[in-house]
Amino acid sequence: MSLQGFFQNAYVTHDLDRAITLCGAAAGIGQFMPMDLELPLLTPEGEHSICLRVATGWIGVLQIELIQPVSGHIAPYAAGLPADPSDATPRFHHVAVRRDDPGALAREVEAMALPVIFRTSGNGISSVFVDATARIGHPIEFVCATSEGWDLLCWPKST
Repeated sequence: MSLQGFFQNAYVTHDLDRAITLCGAAAGIGQFMPMDLELPLLTPEGEHSICLRVATGWIGVLQIELIQPVSGHIAPYAAGLPADPSDATPRFHHVAVRRDDPGALAREVEAMALPVIFRTSGNGISSVFVDATARIGHPIEFVCATSEGWDLLCWPKST
């Protein structure tokens, strides 16, 4: 398991719009790019779908991702949310690392021998979420993307 390619801290929230207001400009994060997503998930229990509201913003070379689970198989995100649904304060969920070779990523995930929470893909971006809680205290998202996918994520051109 390597955190080489680390680029993102991700947080879950009950209210994406309020979370953007809470941690955007005050934290020096550039403009957030909100989007509504419906993603297919492949979990150890089978195929599911999830609807999310997501916003990403950059502070230098670090991307901050805010995630509001909306419907579907939200269990991987819901456990991290505050008990009070009116509390929009973002809660840390996972880190993400970049990978450029899908085959090498598959071998790395297998060699880690950590539980896979889910896999998903779409819009030129594929991700594998692994439960690294026993090793580093939280999940890790491994992200592979086409050049168009990295553009969708607003990957900084200078890195």
